[in-house]
Amino acid sequence: MPPFLLDPRYRARLFSAMWGLAGAWVLAAGWWLWHFPVDRWERQSHVMELTDAEALASQRATPPDEWDNWLRVSLPHRWSQTHRELTGSLWYRLNAPLSKLPVETWAVYLPKVSMNAEVWVNGVSLGVVGSMEPPLTANWYTPLLFTVPPSLWQLGDNVVEVRVSGDSISRSGLGPVWVGSARIMGQMYSQRWWVQVMGVHAANVGLVMMGLFLVVLWIRDRSQSAFGYIGQAAILWGMGSSANIVPDPFLPMGVWDSLSFLCIVWAQLSLCLFFLRFAERQWVWAERLILGFALIDLIAVTLIPSQMLVGLTYLAIYLLALVGFALALWHAYRTRRPDRNLFAFGSLVAIPAAAHDVALQLNQLPLESVYMLPYGGPVMVGCMAFIVAGDYARSRRALAHLNNDLVANIHRREAELRVSFQRVSSLEQAQAVSAERARILRDMHDGVGAHLTTALRQLNPVTPQAVDLRMVTRILREALDQLKLSIDAMSMPPGDVVGLLASLRFRMTPRFKAAGLSLRWNVDELPEWPGGTQAALRQLQYILFEALSNVLQHAGAQEITLRAQNHGDHLLLVLHDDGRGVSGAWAQPEGHGSQTMRSRAGTIGAGIEFVSPPQGGYEVRLSLPMRSPDEPRQ
Repeated sequence: MPPFLLDPRYRARLFSAMWGLAGAWVLAAGWWLWHFPVDRWERQSHVMELTDAEALASQRATPPDEWDNWLRVSLPHRWSQTHRELTGSLWYRLNAPLSKLPVETWAVYLPKVSMNAEVWVNGVSLGVVGSMEPPLTANWYTPLLFTVPPSLWQLGDNVVEVRVSGDSISRSGLGPVWVGSARIMGQMYSQRWWVQVMGVHAANVGLVMMGLFLVVLWIRDRSQSAFGYIGQAAILWGMGSSANIVPDPFLPMGVWDSLSFLCIVWAQLSLCLFFLRFAERQWVWAERLILGFALIDLIAVTLIPSQMLVGLTYLAIYLLALVGFALALWHAYRTRRPDRNLFAFGSLVAIPAAAHDVALQLNQLPLESVYMLPYGGPVMVGCMAFIVAGDYARSRRALAHLNNDLVANIHRREAELRVSFQRVSSLEQAQAVSAERARILRDMHDGVGAHLTTALRQLNPVTPQAVDLRMVTRILREALDQLKLSIDAMSMPPGDVVGLLASLRFRMTPRFKAAGLSLRWNVDELPEWPGGTQAALRQLQYILFEALSNVLQHAGAQEITLRAQNHGDHLLLVLHDDGRGVSGAWAQPEGHGSQTMRSRAGTIGAGIEFVSPPQGGYEVRLSLPMRSPDEPRQ
């Protein structure tokens, strides 16, 4: 893109210039169509425009006699002027005087005839395009060209007779008849054929494509109902307008005409609804009135076919569209829409064209005039498509700005959350340190503190008695062992049961030797215990320490066996001694020691049993489940 186009001011000026050129081109094309037909060729001896004629209503397939009751008329001539209720054929007789015989081939050119025509020159038929009998070929908007062999012309007067087939509701009639060089007549015919037939079909194809584009946008975004209506109007108008000029439809003519009329009427009413929705006037009563008008008018035209009724229908819809256009234009400028000038341009092209066509439909313009709305409608719909594209472009730019703002806000929030997370993490670390200190103090209070309290009580008895130094020594040794075990548990990996048992063996072996006990170690390789958190391992350590202390104090055993096995769904820990068994006071299930161990086992979700095996001694069995603490029990 050139650098100067990056400046919004230059870009706006360029677009204004482009739209100005487009407007000038459209106005020039409209002026040309308004003054069409451009059938004013050089007045030479071999080009004649015949407008003086005689007319006779006759159903004969051959020219009537000269002495019949011919009526003098002037072309262009409508049947409604002289033969209002006529259905069938109307003959026209014209005179083409020649001062010399043509050397080249000549032709008869009919710019406008409704519905179809057959041309005779000096009593010889030049043929017919389509059918002259019901169902008629609808050549009402198609120019006709008939080549005349040079041998048919004669010096002086030449009788040109035109048989026109039509009815009372088809705006039947005949425009001026041109006679002259086949080359010039062919140029005139081609010019009108492109304007009235090929150009209309091409414009309607473009109109339908733009209508489909707008309808698809409406389907994707139902809030854009205004553009859904203009898209619907474009599709219906394109279909109805093209169908209206098809000479030989594949359906019966009455059905075809009704469908064509229905498409055109509903297209015009959809345009009225577009104006209301574009003006953001959702008047339910007005929309229902428009729908009711469409249904009633369709029934009326079907039951009472009348060309005047059709024209009045178009006039009523046109006036309704004018009201909607005024509301929409007022809304566009009041709300300062960026595309208000584009909307005004498209509408001001289509509305005068529609006024021209309504006047033509009401027989207020020459019969051979060309309909302008087939060319003004695509201009308006094209402007609406540009408006939709502009709306979506602005929406995308606004969305891009919102996304940029959102990304910036997200980055800002991420930074704030990162700072908050670091602050919370620091607080959590401080809380964890405090909790760990509190736990250590609590463990020392529960374990070591209890032993020290007992030792102090022994050293300071309430009643005078001898101090049992051996007992005090044992109590202090137990306190020291428990303190060492608590310190070991702080650095133990979670779930490491084998490590816990090894630490317990290392700390208790000196006491076993001092007491004359031997330790049999029968521990298998064990998997990690899922429930073995730091707290759970400490509870397990307390249970085993309590059981070993009871053996040292009360069992009178010679050997202690520590066995650990993996049973799949649980780990089994067994502490067996060969002492006195249940006769020992410490092993009573209701004793304080066993209750404490059972309580601690319940805290970690383990099972505990106190068993007297048949071979004697006593066993403490611990079952550690191999499921996560959060996993529900089966």
